[in-house]
Amino acid sequence: MILQIIYTISAAVLLIPLTFHVREWWSRCRFSKRHGCQPLSRLKTLDPVFGLDHLLEIKEAAANHRVLECWHKRHFVEYGHTFQMNLVGNDIIMTREPENIQAILATKFHDFEIGERRRIISKKFAGVGFLNADGHVWQLARALARPGFMKSQINLDMFEKHLNVWFCSLPNSSSPVDFQQWAFRYTLDVASDFLFGSSPGILSAGATETARKFAWAFDVGTEGIAQRIRLGKLAWLYRNSEENEACQIVHDYIDAMVSVAVAARSTCPQEHEGDGGSFLHALVNTGMTQEEIRFQMLSLLLGGRDTTACLMSAAMWEISRRPNVQARLRQEMSKISGMRPSIKDLKEMTYLTWVLRETLRLYPPVPMNSRRAARDTCLPRGGGPDGSHPIFVRKGQEVMYQVWSMHRRTDLWGEDADDFNPDRWATARQHFNFLPFNAGPRICLGQQFAYAEAGYVLVRFLQEYSRIEGVDTQQPWTEKLGLTCCILQGVQVKLLRA
Repeated sequence: MILQIIYTISAAVLLIPLTFHVREWWSRCRFSKRHGCQPLSRLKTLDPVFGLDHLLEIKEAAANHRVLECWHKRHFVEYGHTFQMNLVGNDIIMTREPENIQAILATKFHDFEIGERRRIISKKFAGVGFLNADGHVWQLARALARPGFMKSQINLDMFEKHLNVWFCSLPNSSSPVDFQQWAFRYTLDVASDFLFGSSPGILSAGATETARKFAWAFDVGTEGIAQRIRLGKLAWLYRNSEENEACQIVHDYIDAMVSVAVAARSTCPQEHEGDGGSFLHALVNTGMTQEEIRFQMLSLLLGGRDTTACLMSAAMWEISRRPNVQARLRQEMSKISGMRPSIKDLKEMTYLTWVLRETLRLYPPVPMNSRRAARDTCLPRGGGPDGSHPIFVRKGQEVMYQVWSMHRRTDLWGEDADDFNPDRWATARQHFNFLPFNAGPRICLGQQFAYAEAGYVLVRFLQEYSRIEGVDTQQPWTEKLGLTCCILQGVQVKLLRA
């Protein structure tokens, strides 16, 4: 009798989850059939359980700074624009198909999310802010951030103030300088000034120890997030003995400014109401906790510093190596006769806009991104022998979209897709084949700010220096992947005055 009860209970324990999985499998089969989904190609592997051979391949490519090239020239060529792969036991869909990316970011926006794993990975440094939040938390954070990125909020005087520090800090000799290194300092000061109302002053030759530590800690924190994202389920393996210290430095720095803003509001509340003041003061007025404000501000700083530095660095990389491009920019700039450009002037510089767009096409600051399926859904392309049929995406599955590779597809951009050619934008049109700032409801709020900042810096450098010459121009562009993608060897240039 007792044995019979034990057998019955054991059978129930086994059958209940089995029944659940069979019903789930059957439901997904019906969903796939109803939407015309067909199987997609799968990356061949020697390890079908964990896909460790793929992890080793990516690790080798990363060591050689060829991860983007590996996906673009090897896997997408062999398996098509959309395929599936097993990476550390995680079944991932990879795509560079504009229609699929449009579905993920726009037409099926509510079927995809950032996901809990990304929040866990970034929480130690960045907490929960609008960059990694989903649902109501994201909607609220984005609504609070949107007014600060209106075109009317772009302050060219602020750009000029920090540019003057940059110019004064550069050596007077004609010896090469790393423009990229300075660009990252510049965007940190500008983004901090825009968001907090003050900057660490890392551009100055006499930068304080506090400023240097903050810049160092910010880089350590972002590198930790990037490494964990790449490791996926093995993120727990990443260790950096300096990370705890770096997180504390950044948090303390921001907390100090939040405390000052909160105290100022308590003392003179009317002074910080309305549209005046910094982004920080606007958040203080919402009644958020100091910790919530810290992480929202950090999200904004993460989104605004590295991406713009990558854009202006890559643009200078190309301009300094192409006298013809530099000459056309100078000719276009002659209309303002050496005067500081206004927003209207920048907007009317068509060739400058083409240069920036072409830079973003070839060197998107965020070259790849991902979303997690919030429910069973499907994407429009990638299935069947020719990849033209829909594909099924199960709830919880990760889809990684490769912007860098999509931007270099010859069927989308012509046979010269790998070449820097600003003139292509005389006829090219922006759609979901061009996504340097994402798209849909989560499109980058600061894209106009980034265009203005990068354009202003390039114009002012061309005004300040009669010749800008690249050093070692035969050296190829080499990726340096973090949360964003910059240039491994930096941007070594000679800045020559008349």
